[in-house]
Amino acid sequence: MAIPSFGADTPTDAELIRQLAARVDQLEKELKEVQGAASSSADATENTYPKIRFNGFADITYHATHRGDPSHFELGEFDLFINSRISEKAGILAETVVAADGTNNFGVDIERLIFQYNISDAFKLDVGRFHTALGYYNNTYHHGTWFQTATGRPDFVNYEDSGGILPVHTVGISLHGAIPSGTLGLSYFAEVGNSHQFRNPNLGVNPVANVADVSNSKAVNVALLSRPAGVPGLQFGAGLYHDNLHPDAQIGTVENILNGHVVFKDAHWEFISEVYKISHAPDNGPTTTSTAWFAQVAHQFGKLRPYVRYTSTDIPLTDAAYALVDLAGKRHTVSYGVRWDFTDYASYKMQLDQKTVTGLPVSSDLIFQLAFTF
Repeated sequence: MAIPSFGADTPTDAELIRQLAARVDQLEKELKEVQGAASSSADATENTYPKIRFNGFADITYHATHRGDPSHFELGEFDLFINSRISEKAGILAETVVAADGTNNFGVDIERLIFQYNISDAFKLDVGRFHTALGYYNNTYHHGTWFQTATGRPDFVNYEDSGGILPVHTVGISLHGAIPSGTLGLSYFAEVGNSHQFRNPNLGVNPVANVADVSNSKAVNVALLSRPAGVPGLQFGAGLYHDNLHPDAQIGTVENILNGHVVFKDAHWEFISEVYKISHAPDNGPTTTSTAWFAQVAHQFGKLRPYVRYTSTDIPLTDAAYALVDLAGKRHTVSYGVRWDFTDYASYKMQLDQKTVTGLPVSSDLIFQLAFTF
């Protein structure tokens, strides 16, 4: 049998293996180049600033009152929330609210505008207009009612231009962060800012000192919080706010607000309680002491969350600062309600408020609210 012969150009097995190995090396090199380019592109995208996130919140409410006032629909706050990262450590938070007043005219307020710089977990700096770290509620729930279980804030924790008695906004600087403490989970707030203003509401002066302060002295606020690792959902803390007031060009008044809170929240239960002791010491008169507190309990049943809240405020009639804005006296409110989260981004709330004010008969308000985010 004749054995076929091959031409001189026909590669041997060893040569084929060498060519295949060279081709594999070339393909691996090209793959690494592609992967490197893709990684560089991803890194470039990841490190591109600013990174902006927009959210919106709003509510529509119906009030059925028993105080002689007409029942009415109410277009609540339209809250535009912007969070922008401008570097790895720095960012901007802005919260702008459009809302109608008692004259049915719309106004625009910049409720929060903060430059944030995170030096580390222990040192986080906020500069601008922020919610004062008073208790739990004011530092947790801002201007979107969708976040809150109830239809609104406890009476005395309300905003300065809506009947609240606390300096819930501060224009200044806030330093906060974690304190190395093991399982205690300690954190702190240290804030300094413009003094808040007590002015006769008929003058139309904003109680928050956004641009001009009433004196060279500044308000100071400190708070200490604990979130123990052994009890998930538990938080408690205390704080002290100090200011020098000059209500409507009256004599100087030293204000000290001592506060404490206990909160427990898990998948089923919500318990929030805060207490405040507020002292006003005029330069030419006796010191007055006011007390305010609330407790709220809620329980989750599927998409339903029934709740009850009791709010109490006791302000001496001799307190010149609070009397100036018609907040002196005793007020008690019991609220019963239920929240239904019928979608992930919208909730329906029904709440009955029974209010008692010194010298006035008990009044009742039935509130229906649709709150949503987008």
